[in-house]
Amino acid sequence: MTSKEKLIYNTYLSTNKRINNKPYKFRKNFDNFEDEKYIYVNRLSSFFKKFENIDMYEFFEAPYFVYGEKYFDLKFYCTQKAIKSYSMYHDRFLLNNPDSEQTIYKLKNSLKFIQDYCKDKNLEIKDYITFKEQTYNVFLKHLKERRINFFILFCFPFEKEIKGMDKETRSMFNENLNNVNYLRTKLYTSNKCKLIINHIKNKLK
Repeated sequence: MTSKEKLIYNTYLSTNKRINNKPYKFRKNFDNFEDEKYIYVNRLSSFFKKFENIDMYEFFEAPYFVYGEKYFDLKFYCTQKAIKSYSMYHDRFLLNNPDSEQTIYKLKNSLKFIQDYCKDKNLEIKDYITFKEQTYNVFLKHLKERRINFFILFCFPFEKEIKGMDKETRSMFNENLNNVNYLRTKLYTSNKCKLIINHIKNKLK
């Protein structure tokens, strides 16, 4: 097994144990790893290589919060239902639960992603929201790829950038661009999430 495949299996295993509040140890010896399991690990390795924007940790975690079940086998993660759960996790669960541990984790990762992106492009962070790649603002691409959490956009005057877009174009990038008022209300009625957003906004002034 490759180091990537070992990481995939250990991430899968640790996620299941952590979600169910059970102790776990990373597997170190893969000499007698089951052939049936390896088939799915190998498929997942190809999947993550093809879709580099997908966060492995979040991919394995997603169905537990979307479907509410206690166990998902490796085979499940090679299905369209698993991919759908990843989308639903980002576009529904995280946004409907702004103070959850998972949303706060993604929010902090979103900020780090933006910081790294701006550093790479030699941009001031405050200019991120207006920066474009080809025709559209780059934050739309990052939102579509789920590299950033929607709430992080409230640190910026992003509504000016989408004001002239029609509903279909917004939906092409993310359906929640048509639900900004609802998400603003979710943010303002939150506690932890709102504090983080306000802190970032003050830093950007």
